[in-house]
Formats: sequence, structure tokens, C-alpha cells
Amino acid sequence: MGDSRNSRPIAWKVPSLFVAIVTLVVVTATVLADTPPRPANPQPSDVLPLDPTPPSTATSSPPPGRWTIQDTGVSASLNDISCADGSHCIAVGAVGTILSTADAGNSWSTGHSGTTHALIGVSCPSPTVCYAVNNFGELLKTSDAGASWSISALRNRTPFAISCPTTADCVTADGFETHDGGGSWQQASRIAGLDVACPASSRCYAVRNQLGHGVILGNNRGGWTLQAVTPYFLNAVICTSLDKCLAVGGGESGTNILTTGDGHSWTVRQHRAGQQTFFDVGCTTVETCFLVDGTADVLTTTDQGQTWAWHSTGLVGSLYAISCPAADSCFAVGSAPAATGGGLVAHFQAEMTR
Repeated sequence: MGDSRNSRPIAWKVPSLFVAIVTLVVVTATVLADTPPRPANPQPSDVLPLDPTPPSTATSSPPPGRWTIQDTGVSASLNDISCADGSHCIAVGAVGTILSTADAGNSWSTGHSGTTHALIGVSCPSPTVCYAVNNFGELLKTSDAGASWSISALRNRTPFAISCPTTADCVTADGFETHDGGGSWQQASRIAGLDVACPASSRCYAVRNQLGHGVILGNNRGGWTLQAVTPYFLNAVICTSLDKCLAVGGGESGTNILTTGDGHSWTVRQHRAGQQTFFDVGCTTVETCFLVDGTADVLTTTDQGQTWAWHSTGLVGSLYAISCPAADSCFAVGSAPAATGGGLVAHFQAEMTR
């Protein structure tokens, strides 16, 4: 199934009946081993209330800068990207596609992943060390900036995403962990997450969907615990520090953004996305973040999510994932239209300010 996603966003990131059914089956069969003393299934009292006001029309201005398309030379759709710094990035996609750059995207090189399955998540804790995952129980690692890759086989076929705060420590969205650089992997809890963010080796956050709700989990060296339940789906989470995170998603009730200021209490903000849901989020600073929704437009904030503004990139294509490695730079990946074909990499470069 993974190799059939060459020209569209990752299927499980779209809030559809298919996703709801699949997620319900997975979660029902795999309850947290260390579930907190709250119901495993969301109850009305657990669900964060939606803001009664309609989704906001953002009045802030997007950060000054421009988006440009970079030449990838590949025909496969790209699903995820991770940048260790402003120069070094690795993008992954359909049919085992891996692209790497060491010069801020001026040139991209194709790596040999050793798999034909679609790669759906990547995390680069350093310019040379990166980890990637697919939905077939394969976990890939490079120690030479993407020139060569080794593959480990996990028992679980659905890791979905990976976050590596250090070169030795990684956590997948389904709860697999390594603390020895991928030498061994353990799964204390099968959390059935879609995305995971680890601002430190001792703290992680994950999002998942079940029974028509989005769920936020936290792990602070004490096992995974329930933090919040939302009345809409969640697709991605990012942390700019130990206690400042964003979780994004959406659904029929309108697109929604959650923010946390202390790592525990989450606040809901509503905004409209072109496709009713946000796929991914990247932040250049604590104040400035970018969201992609499967179109060529990007939602931006420059005040820690207090206000948001739509930013037209001027590109033609679909953006599914984003990584912002520097205060003045972001890279987004996706797919170009059928007429032009190919994996799409778009680069945002902020304007120089005096």
C-alpha cells in the first residue's frame, strides 16, 4: 500500500472514514500498556471544548521572504523532510526515495535506501546521522549524510513517524525507542501515534486519532500519559522547547491548532485550511511557525500562535511536510502537478532585515 502514494499526501494524514476505521481498529487492538488512570476511550468530559467563535480570519502579516522551487531530479512524491541545519537536509518519499543536500538545496543527491516501500518519516539529529521509517516495519539509518543506509526490521509495521533529539536517542510514533544509536529497539507501549516530537531525550509528545477524536500523549521518562483529547483529528506535533509545542490537525468542524505553554495545558485555536486539515508544522523560532495543508499555501504566525496569516508561495503543487532548520529558512516537500511531475522541494528564504 505504501508504494501507491506517489502522487498524493500520506493517506493516514487525511481525516476520512478510512482513517477513522483503520485508527479505531489499531487503537482497539493496542491499548497503552501504561495507560493513565483515565478512560482509554475519550469521554465527553475529557474532550477539550472548541472555541465557540468561528474560525478566525488572520490579521497578522506573514514573515517577509519568498518561496522558490528547487530542482530535485526525482519523479516520486516526497512525504517528509528533516534538516539538521540550514545546509543539511534529507527528504524521503515514495518507492524508497531519499534525497540529500549539503548546500541548502542548491543541489540534491539521490541516495540508495535499500527498500522500495514508501518512506514516510525522517529525523536528522546531526548533519551526518539521520533515521527514516516506512509503514512496513523498516527503520533506516545513515551515518554519512545519506550516502549509505542500513536497515533494521521492527516487529510493528506502523511506526508512521520518528523523532531523534540526539544521534543515540530516537522514538517512533508507535512507541519504539532506541538509546544506543539504533543498535537495539524496544517498545514499552504501543501508542498507535501518527506523529511524535521529542524536544529532549527525556521528553516526548505524540498525537493519534481514535473514535473520532484526536489524542495528545506525553512521555517524561515515566511512560506515556494522556494529556488532551480534541473533537477533531490531529496529524502533527512540534516542540520548539521543552514546554512550548504546537499540535495541528482538523476536520469537518474546521481546521484547528493546539498550543501549549507549559508542556501540559493545551489551548485550541481555529483557522481554515484549504483542505480542512493541516498536515505538518515547522518553526524557525519560538515565535514564528509555518503550517502546510496539502496546497501550495502556507499558514504562518510570528507571535507564538496568537495570530496567523496565509502566505501564498506562488508555487504550483502540493506541500505535505515542512522543516525549518534556521531562523531565516524553511524547506517544504510534496508533489508537483502531473503535467510537470516529480518530487517537490520548496525553499523559504526570509528577507534580510537591518
